[in-house]
Amino acid sequence: NDPLYDAQWGIPATKIDIVWNTTTGDYSQVIGIIDTGVDWGHPDLSGNIWANQREVPDNGVDDDGNGYIDDIRGWDFINMDNNPLDDNSHGTHVAGIAAAVGNNGIGIAGVNWKARIMPLKVFQSSGNGDVATIAQGINYSVNQGATVLNMSFGSYV
Repeated sequence: NDPLYDAQWGIPATKIDIVWNTTTGDYSQVIGIIDTGVDWGHPDLSGNIWANQREVPDNGVDDDGNGYIDDIRGWDFINMDNNPLDDNSHGTHVAGIAAAVGNNGIGIAGVNWKARIMPLKVFQSSGNGDVATIAQGINYSVNQGATVLNMSFGSYV
């Protein structure tokens, strides 16, 4: 019942909708969105945003000892803070394709309706980034338990 579902040409093209007859996803899957960040307040995504359960929100302490203070929903490797909010929209777009909540009467349906989205900002608002920052995002996501990494980016050579 997602109103923009008909605009999602990729779902029927990849036959994901057929898979939904068996399963619509798994809450144990954590997808590290290594991109321009994610709008974790987006109504189609907010229910699936990953939460670092080992971190106490907003206490100014690195409770889990991973080197990142108050990283309750991922990390911003551009500004080096706990606010990986998307200022480009690309990361939010790919997060939606991967794991927007489905059958909720809002927007689109993600491939996995239940996966947790781990926002990781490794690209600037312009979309520019570097390999070292991308590597930091990969390391963080793996160390925090991501089971899938989404790296939807390219380069000009």
